[in-house]
Amino acid sequence: LAFLPPDRLAREGAEARLVLVDEAAAIPAPLLARLLQRHARLAFATTVHGYEGTGRGFDLRFGPLLEARSRGVHRVRLETPVRWAPGDPVEGLVFRALLLDAEPAPAEAAAAAAARARPAREDREALADDEPRLAQVFGLLVQAHYRTRPFDLRCLLDGPNLAVWTAAAGGTVVATALVADEGGFDEAAARRIWAGLRRPHGHLVPESLAVHLGLEAGARLRCARIMRIAVHPAARRRGLGLRLVEAVAADAAARGLELAGTAFGAAPELVAFWRRAGFVPVRVGVRRGTASGAHAVLMLRPLAPAGETLAREARAAFVRRLPAQLADPLRGLEPALAAALLAGGPADWERVAAAGWGQPAAFAFGHRGYEECLDALRPLAAAALADPGLAGVLDAGARTLLVAKVLQGRPWAEAAAAAGLPGRAAAQAALRAALRPVLLARGGEAVRRTLARLRAAGVPFPDDRHAGDADASEPGEPLR
Repeated sequence: LAFLPPDRLAREGAEARLVLVDEAAAIPAPLLARLLQRHARLAFATTVHGYEGTGRGFDLRFGPLLEARSRGVHRVRLETPVRWAPGDPVEGLVFRALLLDAEPAPAEAAAAAAARARPAREDREALADDEPRLAQVFGLLVQAHYRTRPFDLRCLLDGPNLAVWTAAAGGTVVATALVADEGGFDEAAARRIWAGLRRPHGHLVPESLAVHLGLEAGARLRCARIMRIAVHPAARRRGLGLRLVEAVAADAAARGLELAGTAFGAAPELVAFWRRAGFVPVRVGVRRGTASGAHAVLMLRPLAPAGETLAREARAAFVRRLPAQLADPLRGLEPALAAALLAGGPADWERVAAAGWGQPAAFAFGHRGYEECLDALRPLAAAALADPGLAGVLDAGARTLLVAKVLQGRPWAEAAAAAGLPGRAAAQAALRAALRPVLLARGGEAVRRTLARLRAAGVPFPDDRHAGDADASEPGEPLR
């Protein structure tokens, strides 16, 4: 037997007759999908109940993909306890006392209640006395989040600065969120946090803003961090999660908080959800989580003018920093995720102009070599991915190529495979085609001069028919 971290195994593969994935619920579904694509014989193991966490969310998220992409799936369930005898009374007592056997509401009841559910902040004392309702709330968290621990139950009931929100109809809870109030440090404390001399427990967003982003004001502002959110599987795709987030944000703003924030293991679909809720990415961790194999992402939503200023500054710094990180510590970040994090701006077209439009135009419309234009192509790729006005111009394959080849500098064969193309020639042709409408929409007179010179030299190249596909107005403001 040989052990490999899941992200390395998915990235590099291994010569193996059988791949065993333990506690698979801890690993993001996209990473599991890549393992499934690389290896013919795999065994996924995960815990359903107990201190190790839950695999029910794994089955909901990954089960359909597993069935669709596998020729045969054999399910084996271990029922006999290993650590104690079957029917051990202590096991039953511990499970009941710590809600380790908590279940959400039945699917039929949740589906019926979804249309009538309304978001509200729970009275935690009343919730502690209402065991059936508490079990539904905790059951949703157990199902949605890997390694929900008994300690989480304690925090839910009496954690300082913590609020429990639910969307419920009658006695049926269909969604829940845990929200922590963070920040609000005085100037002296904020300065010590910024300098790395103090690490306040339970203040993830303010600490990250001050320490990692260098924004001392991030520790002074008050923030509502949505720690966890879960929607019943039978009530999903109905906007309940977004309504719950909106209620939390409105309550925080009414209480005078300046920011809402959240941090989670990054995946494109999760980033898209929080985007729809008005949040923008401002940081991504450069290392993958040991257990999850995912990079953590921090997202913010401003709730007041001071929060707006800080979020705009944090977002602009992130969009400047991420392309450089993609060339080094984040070279293995999934291209679709990188593109999702950059999308929405702000796009730095001034940097593109400073690097020059001529070389990229000669590459896209002429025969200039890729390697000779790289210094100008990198800022162009970053701006194109960030500009909301170009969102309809770049398809998924184009975004993948811009990230994998231009920003991450992967070998042509690897970048081509990521974009679903057969090799270097196809990838280079696709990259040229992707850049043409971008250059026509944003390059102005500088690009037109290069095109005129190419025409005069007799270089054949495609016409300008794609120019109208993009929003040729000024690059848009960052999305919120």
